[in-house]
Amino acid sequence: MNSKSCICIIPARGGSKRIPRKNILPLNGKPLMAYSIEAAKNSAVFDKIVVSTEDPEIKEIALQYGVEVDDRPEHMAGDQVTKVQVINEYIQRNQIQDDYDYVAALLPTCPFRTSEDVKEAFNKISSQKEHDFLIGVTEYEFPVDFALRLNDEIVEMVNPEGYAVTRSQNKEKKYHPNGAVYIATMKGFIEKETFFNRQMMHHIMPALRSYDIDYPYQFEIAEIIAKRILNEE
Repeated sequence: MNSKSCICIIPARGGSKRIPRKNILPLNGKPLMAYSIEAAKNSAVFDKIVVSTEDPEIKEIALQYGVEVDDRPEHMAGDQVTKVQVINEYIQRNQIQDDYDYVAALLPTCPFRTSEDVKEAFNKISSQKEHDFLIGVTEYEFPVDFALRLNDEIVEMVNPEGYAVTRSQNKEKKYHPNGAVYIATMKGFIEKETFFNRQMMHHIMPALRSYDIDYPYQFEIAEIIAKRILNEE
């Protein structure tokens, strides 16, 4: 059994712009953020799970799902405030730097990550001492070597060398953060004030479990996924 302690923070503000009230919109019958809360609880790796919010309705739902709530200060609820700033402010305000070995963030916009994803990610980082950071990643669906940059009326190759190999099957696999899980040692997070480092550990996840909701059409697709995939389990 893992003896390392970890606090999980789920940042869920009420003022989302692209999808109003996104974090509490019903997805297949329950609030979007409930999926992240349940994944965190069912992983059984966290000593404390906290939803950070400035919104009374989000607070009420979080309490209904059995987790703690931090009343986020008003100055931390703006559009430009990042998850790292929210988490760092919470840690500093509550003076918990020495209370936990690790800090994790689960974004409520990734509803299909599983408790096993969370558990495997935490066990991976907590079973070694060389690296301070781990992030969930998924493979790019389209080769990033073919990226183009717009320049007035023309487009430019971002990486001309990448076009030397034109078959996508022959390209080296590349990955991107999926937002599903971030874990850092408390020491590393405090020192760097980020979940990213030049070299990080990873937890690879398939595209479905990495699905991230930022736009209205993505919420509609998520509803289809939830009904057709999750209901089959």
